[in-house]
Amino acid sequence: MPDYFSPVLPPENEAALLERARQLAGFTLGELALRAGLTIPRDLRRDKGWVGMLLERYLGASAGSKPEQDFAALGVELKTIRIDSSGLPLENAFVCGA
Repeated sequence: MPDYFSPVLPPENEAALLERARQLAGFTLGELALRAGLTIPRDLRRDKGWVGMLLERYLGASAGSKPEQDFAALGVELKTIRIDSSGLPLENAFVCGA
């Protein structure tokens, strides 16, 4: 992973997307933000979309704020949910369409 963030091209396939996600494992959000040159919001409860935006930048999402899937060419939408220190979700999440 580069020390400074540079735009990442969208992944070519789901396997490439999964590999990019695996490369993020073990890093804190703070470490990823520092490498990307981003400021961490003071209160992530008020900036809930920030974590997803950070991950989208590293994974190469192409949708931005457009009303389409994050990885439209792959038919993949990225969703993030908050978890506690034991990895359990802090809120319910439901898939409304597939």
